[in-house]
Amino acid sequence: MSDLERSLQDALEKIEAKGLARTLQPGGGVDFTSNDYLGFSTAEGFRERIRAGLDEKILSAPASRLLRGTRPAHLELEKKLAAFKGTEAALIFPTGYQANLGLLTSLLGPQDRVLSDELNHASIIDGLRLSGARKHIFPHLDIDALERKLARPHPGGRTFIVTESYFSMDGDIAQLERYAALAEEYSASLLVDDAHATGLFGSERGSGLAEEYGIEGRCAAIVSTFGKALGGFGAFVAGSNTLVKWLVNRSRPFIFTTATPPLLLAMMAAGLELCADPGPRARVHSLARKLRDALAVGGLDCSGSSGPIVPVIVGGNEDALEAADRLQQAGLDVRAIRPPTVAPGSSRLRISVHADHSEGDIDRLAAALLELLARKETI
Repeated sequence: MSDLERSLQDALEKIEAKGLARTLQPGGGVDFTSNDYLGFSTAEGFRERIRAGLDEKILSAPASRLLRGTRPAHLELEKKLAAFKGTEAALIFPTGYQANLGLLTSLLGPQDRVLSDELNHASIIDGLRLSGARKHIFPHLDIDALERKLARPHPGGRTFIVTESYFSMDGDIAQLERYAALAEEYSASLLVDDAHATGLFGSERGSGLAEEYGIEGRCAAIVSTFGKALGGFGAFVAGSNTLVKWLVNRSRPFIFTTATPPLLLAMMAAGLELCADPGPRARVHSLARKLRDALAVGGLDCSGSSGPIVPVIVGGNEDALEAADRLQQAGLDVRAIRPPTVAPGSSRLRISVHADHSEGDIDRLAAALLELLARKETI
C-alpha cells in the first residue's frame, strides 16, 4: 500500500468510527428516499412521452453549446422553460450543481458581498467560494438577521441575497416575498434556488415557490432542476434576456462543457408536459399531511416541515443508521442523513413522500416509525 493509500485508509477508518461512512446502496422496497416527488420517473406516460419526443437521427451532442452542440430542441425547450418560470429567458445546464456554479461564479466577484442562508446547498456554498465574493452567512430563514446585515454599508461592489426556496433536508420554506422586498429596499439582487419546489408549488403552472409568492420578475435569477419532481435529469437558470446572454458569454461551467444531448431533452420536455396536471401535485401534499398527522400523534419530531419532505430528527449517527436499517428490512426504503449534510446532533430520517404512494404505503411507514419510537431503541 502506498503512502497515499495508507493515509486515505486511515482517514476512512476515522470517518467510519464516527458513524459517518457512506456506501453506494441500490434502492429496494417502497421508495421513500428519492426526489421523484410526483412519481414521474416510473410512470408509463412519462416513458411514452420521451419515446414520442426522440429525434432518432440525433440523440447525442458531442460538442459544447457554443460549437455544434446547440440543437433546435435546446432553443425550443428554453423558450418553454422561460414561460414555465414566468421569466424572459432560460438556459439549460447539465446539472443543478453546474447551474449554481455557473450562475454564481459569473455574476459575483471579490468586490461584491453575498448574504447566504446557512443551510444553502453545497453547490451554492462552492459557487460562492469560487466567486471570491465576501460571504455573510445568516441564520436559517432569519429575516431579521438578513436585514441587519443588509443595512450595513458596503461601498464599492454589489450586494446579492442567495437562498433556496424549499430546503431539502428540513422541508421548510423561505418567505420569498419578504426577501424580494428587502432586496428592493437595499438595492440587492435576489438569487433563488427553486430546485426542490419546482413541480410542487405554484397554483397556475406548478413552477415553484417563486411563482407561489409571485416574485418571478423580482428575482435576478431562479435555478431549477429536472432531477426531482420533474422526474428526469438536468437543470436550468431562468431570468432576463440580459442575464442569459451574460451566462452564455461568461459562465465557464456552461461554456466549457458538452451540451445536454437531445436524448435527455426529450426527457426534460416530457416532465415539463406532465407537470401541467395539478392532480399529482395536490396528491403528494395530501399524502404528506397524512403522514405528518400520524407521526404527530406519536410525538415524532418532523421539524415544522411542509410539502413532501418529512424529516424525522433522530440525533445520533448510529441511531439514524439503525433506524433506517430496520425500515429497509421492513421493505421501506428510508435513508439516514448525517453530518456534514446536516448539523452535528441532528441526524435524521429524511422521508420523501411521492404522489404514486398509496394510502396503505403511508399507513405502513407511519406504523413502522411509531413502533420504533414505542420500543425506544433508536428514536
